[in-house]
Amino acid sequence: MTDLPTYWYSVVGRKDTGAVFDRIPIEVMQRNYPRQFTLFVLSYAAIQGDHNPPASTYMEIAGIHGKPYREWAGDHKKEEQKASDFDYEDRKDTLPVPSRFGGSHGSVTFPTWHRPYVMLVEQAIGDVASRLAADIERANPQEVGLWVPEAQRLRFPYWDWAALKVRDEGLPPVLIDDEVEILVAGGQTEVIRNPLSYYTYQGGVPPDFQDELSPRTGMAYFSSWTRSFRHSPENPVGSTNKEALQQAVRGTADFVRSQLGLLFNMGDDEDPAHAFDRFSNSVIQSNDVFDDEEPITPLEVIHGRIHGAVGGNGHMSSPDYAAFDPFFFLHHSNVDRIFALWEWCYPQYWMGDGYRDPNPDVDRSFVWTQERGTYMQVYNEQILPTGARGALYPFRLENGEYWNSEQARFLGTSAYPKYYSYDEFLGIKVDREASAEERRAARRRIYDFYGFNPSTAAAKTNRASWSHIPVRSSKEAGLPELFKEINNFRIFVVAVQLPEHAFNRTYSFELQYNQGTESRCIGAVTVFARPDHSPCKACAKRRSFGSITHGAIPLPFSLVNDLIVKSRAERTTATFETTATDIIKTLSAALVDASGKVLASARGGDEAPTVPRERVASSTVIPAKVALYTSGVAEKIGDANHPVHLFDWKRHNDLFPSGWRAEDDEAI
Repeated sequence: MTDLPTYWYSVVGRKDTGAVFDRIPIEVMQRNYPRQFTLFVLSYAAIQGDHNPPASTYMEIAGIHGKPYREWAGDHKKEEQKASDFDYEDRKDTLPVPSRFGGSHGSVTFPTWHRPYVMLVEQAIGDVASRLAADIERANPQEVGLWVPEAQRLRFPYWDWAALKVRDEGLPPVLIDDEVEILVAGGQTEVIRNPLSYYTYQGGVPPDFQDELSPRTGMAYFSSWTRSFRHSPENPVGSTNKEALQQAVRGTADFVRSQLGLLFNMGDDEDPAHAFDRFSNSVIQSNDVFDDEEPITPLEVIHGRIHGAVGGNGHMSSPDYAAFDPFFFLHHSNVDRIFALWEWCYPQYWMGDGYRDPNPDVDRSFVWTQERGTYMQVYNEQILPTGARGALYPFRLENGEYWNSEQARFLGTSAYPKYYSYDEFLGIKVDREASAEERRAARRRIYDFYGFNPSTAAAKTNRASWSHIPVRSSKEAGLPELFKEINNFRIFVVAVQLPEHAFNRTYSFELQYNQGTESRCIGAVTVFARPDHSPCKACAKRRSFGSITHGAIPLPFSLVNDLIVKSRAERTTATFETTATDIIKTLSAALVDASGKVLASARGGDEAPTVPRERVASSTVIPAKVALYTSGVAEKIGDANHPVHLFDWKRHNDLFPSGWRAEDDEAI
């Protein structure tokens, strides 16, 4: 093949073991598999040094996701290949550092691109672990057979940020403490530096690392920090504020749980490509055709919330630097796990070669495109799951060809062997085939596990107070036979659309509930964005046409019930719309950056005071939409294991008609 590079590092995962083993939670590995944990920790520390082959060092692997903007050592192309898309009139090629770099974001390939990326670090660590295990057994004959098998089983662990215990416990100590205890030969223990807590740059901070600044105050001193930090104060020395970190992680747990529950509440009858688009990425490219559909939070947006919660004013909050925090890959291992679960539940939904207009009278199809800033790509070209336009740069297979999205799928005839699976979850093994009924039953278990089961919630409501809440009949709505609506019950969801590049960095929309003296955050949507000075071509293009990040915040069932009971008690004649209005009046919101600075705020309802002209936030930074939606719920008669059907979606009023107030001049 004449188009092969001069050198490539084949990304094949743990193919050398010849078997499939599970990725497991990091806490389970530490507690139940001490030798495997030792090998993992020592191997992660080893690749963070500078003694590995260049392509498999942590500096090189982390740099694929963003800075430093240079070719990965594992895909060393010939000069003519590097120049294949060169244009003297395009600043992507003539800047001091060209912008062909980075992960696939805002694209249907977001989950498929990151899959071989995690396999790469899993492979690098596994190679080291196998050598370490052999060395230990060679030096300690009495322990032959104890270490090498554990190295064979070792797969990159994950941390489940949506587990129920996160709300109370936050991050486990193994991901925070700067030192960790490991088991060594002879049954002894040893305390070493914890490579899961932070990473120190080898050879100093790369020269193109830049401080990310707000207009007046420094934010993150990436050019000065010699190691990764989380929730650092704004100074060039840097440190990790563990208390702020834990508070942010604990505070976000319930939000992402309900958003995941809604993600597994998608129906069976959607357009396959559109369904995958809605699930996979923050932009939802097909939304311009399927206008004003039921709200949902894509996996990429949920993942961005974890980036912001863990990073704060630190590396995880910036796409250019996030992968230099060792937590990044445990996070993305869990993102991949959620992707695998969703693939298993919805095998019929896939990106394909594009999507069709839902209007049966219009014969139009649309292709996936991405204004991309990744390796050697033609910008705004069509994205396909296979072939030259499906390449997941810079990850190559043994034959030198790039991975593609079809190969990255977990199941299917075109899937490349992964040599990993995930531990059983609610009876689901993602590498095993299942019947349609088994998949449907599993979906119900999943959304119930995440605390978003409308059937359970409906049974707990004060039904007399809900008697004025209308729901169309299942027959009138054209639902499948044997489905029956739950009378006088609806779910309430706030749909949010945010400008991706509003604040020159990552920021969040936080929804607050206010009643009397009580005020608490009940949901959030995070925009994970690069700053304006980044030469990322994809980001510049999306910025120029005002790309929008989509998200949804399901209102807690118990809160909605309390508000409906209160609304009914305070009105002699309550209607559906007066109740929706009463709910909106209790809500407010804030736009908050990763350091915790409040940039703008808004109060819900028509009775909120109008924002003074001099404090009105700019139209370029405020949300494109914040509206209340409700949906009816239908159950399958006689089948308690079947997922509910959400239908009869209605859009109610916008939440903030009185406008957004600039709390910081940056919002003006």
